[in-house]
Amino acid sequence: MGRYSSSPPAARHRPLGHIIPGPAGLVQMALERKEAGIYEGEGLNTQQVIHRVLNVASEDNDFLENFAWLSAVREGYLELPEYTDLATVTNQPNLSRVKLVVALVKSCVRNELGSRLLELKDPTGSFWATLHYKACEQGIFPGIYDVGSCLILREIVLFRPTRKSGYLNITLNNVQSVIQKSILD
Repeated sequence: MGRYSSSPPAARHRPLGHIIPGPAGLVQMALERKEAGIYEGEGLNTQQVIHRVLNVASEDNDFLENFAWLSAVREGYLELPEYTDLATVTNQPNLSRVKLVVALVKSCVRNELGSRLLELKDPTGSFWATLHYKACEQGIFPGIYDVGSCLILREIVLFRPTRKSGYLNITLNNVQSVIQKSILD
């Protein structure tokens, strides 16, 4: 058939012994995840799986290994037109209303009043948020804002006390969903 055969080489199906650094490593992970059946049953082709992995890529792999984040990706939140990543939130003006944020809880500190200071992160960066005490203790998601959980937040107000600092002000009405970190983690 010649030099430009369309049949895949046999070496392509061998498991790789090491992780390839850089963007090629993301493709490698996508292919391994597809072969392992992580995206099985969804009818995704390899290109779609690679696209999903690229959407959840992170330097520290928190997004590739976190059940809560992967669930949010599978449910399609990141593909909604109103979704705003945290890098975009960083550049918004004071008192902006952010339509939809999907982020992992990186850290959580409770204050004396029952409110919490959260560090949120997504593949584009991290941002601070305050979680009102009523959102922590009342509503349909009380007490499950643990590190590693994924928050689906709607219509959040961005407050900037100074030009360089800011945080999202999360109230009871802003919390659409909380996907808990897997109990197996």
